[in-house]
Amino acid sequence: MRTLAAAGAVVRDIVWLTIVQPVREGRPRRDGWPVGLVAIVTAILILYGLLTLAVVFAGPLRSAGALVVTSSQTIPDVGAWLCIAGVVLSLATLQTAALHLPWWVKLFTLLTVTVALFYFATAGASDPILLVASLLGLLALVVLTLVRWQAAFAWWEFVAVTVAIGGAVFFPMVGSSTSRGLNADWRGIVAEGGLMTVSTLAMPALLVAGAALAQIAVAASFSGVAAATREFSRRPLQLAGMLLVIWAAFELGRSFQDPENEAAGWLASLLALAGIAGAQLVVMAVARRPPAWADLDEDSTPVNYLVAVGTAALVLLQPVPLILREVARNLGPQWLFASTDAYLNASATDLAQAISRVTIGVAGLLIALPLARRGRPWAAMFMAAMTVLALFQLFRNLGLGGWASNTVPQMSSLLLVAMLVVAAVLLITRRLTMLRVAALASGVLLCLVYPHRAILDDPISALLGFSGIAAVLFGLVWRLLTEGDITREGTPRWPVPARVLLYCASALIGVTSAAFMTLTRSSGGFFDAAIFADGGDFLLGTPLFLTAAVGCLAIALAPPRH
Repeated sequence: MRTLAAAGAVVRDIVWLTIVQPVREGRPRRDGWPVGLVAIVTAILILYGLLTLAVVFAGPLRSAGALVVTSSQTIPDVGAWLCIAGVVLSLATLQTAALHLPWWVKLFTLLTVTVALFYFATAGASDPILLVASLLGLLALVVLTLVRWQAAFAWWEFVAVTVAIGGAVFFPMVGSSTSRGLNADWRGIVAEGGLMTVSTLAMPALLVAGAALAQIAVAASFSGVAAATREFSRRPLQLAGMLLVIWAAFELGRSFQDPENEAAGWLASLLALAGIAGAQLVVMAVARRPPAWADLDEDSTPVNYLVAVGTAALVLLQPVPLILREVARNLGPQWLFASTDAYLNASATDLAQAISRVTIGVAGLLIALPLARRGRPWAAMFMAAMTVLALFQLFRNLGLGGWASNTVPQMSSLLLVAMLVVAAVLLITRRLTMLRVAALASGVLLCLVYPHRAILDDPISALLGFSGIAAVLFGLVWRLLTEGDITREGTPRWPVPARVLLYCASALIGVTSAAFMTLTRSSGGFFDAAIFADGGDFLLGTPLFLTAAVGCLAIALAPPRH
């Protein structure tokens, strides 16, 4: 009975530390919010919930309701209205937040909204009255930005911005003869065009959402081992250790016999792990100590967002060359049109994205090294792992896949072998202390769990009727529930109301993109949120896993502290 009670306590601790505590610590706090902000956030959260339900019930919505025709697909009538509301409120929330942020955020947001409104203005280009409606909406945003440059947040700003953007979107599309000539419903065109213009803003949110399962896998592995060592007596712990070793042996046997794990993949995975371990050893040398448990359990969300924004910078900065290209197309000069067009085409290639990821990784590593020198090595270790993985991705894009075809299951298996060998050596030499047992058990459990982190994605996605959507939706909801802590404390340059609105805008843009993808059944294209989430899982989740696993090995091999 004591063992069963201890097992129940372990499960309770895992659920508490992995799910409950992050939600309790990560939800927003309404204390001190100005008048009207609660109502604005409530309205956005209601829309967020409706869009989430639209993702879950996309199949029944398409079967039961009328379908609206876009330029190339169909979307349920209700879904079109929800996506339109998501686009308009996302832009309005972002623009309202920018009114109280640094000048460069104001400029970037205004350019982004201008590109979005320019798309809708073209629909009314044949009618001067409709065109004036769009221009008046944009002019209202510019005037509001100038008038409220140094002012504190006021609730009516959100209302004014929403009316300006909504008018600039709806008037040209409703009265446009162009959309009627395309034999497409204006609601479908607005939903599709709106998502086309704001989907780049959803990239950071979707990339970070893709890393949610990796964060939970790391937290669950560490909390499970910690709870087991605290609750179980010696005999049950020994039995758990034996079962863990048996499970590891079974997984290794299956991995080495898997025909998909080719010899080139094993070699590439070994080289990638060697590069990551070498880079992280340099970081440890700079920090003058191996990582501690507190380092490996550090929240990766802030670093994830910095990396996601940096990685998506080529796409996020597109409003400027887009505007310049269209101006140059109509007014000249020709060299400006040619250069901006070449930049936009080049920045969309996989090679450009791979180069940008390597650049962000190296820059982030150089920035994080001073933190390591001051005793905080985790960020630099994470950036080191990310940089090495980005380099291997660049090699694959350059056609060197023969020795750069590393995979997560193979790297996980190689780490398992290393941990079992280290455990055996430490046991034989009688240096297997309780701290080292906990470190190795955490690493082994993580290597066993991580390759199966998305085990429920396929059956749930099949139930929802769309491939890969379950992991995307879970990541987006997890972000909403756990990342509100950034809204609690503000600075003069980044006040609390602006932080709250940015938090809401990011969440709403992400779920609107997922809803449009699911409702239209569009996959593999520009609207496929699952592609960005998968990219975030590899770009952010895999370095987190490898940093935690290598850190466990480093703790086990470090000389004992006195």
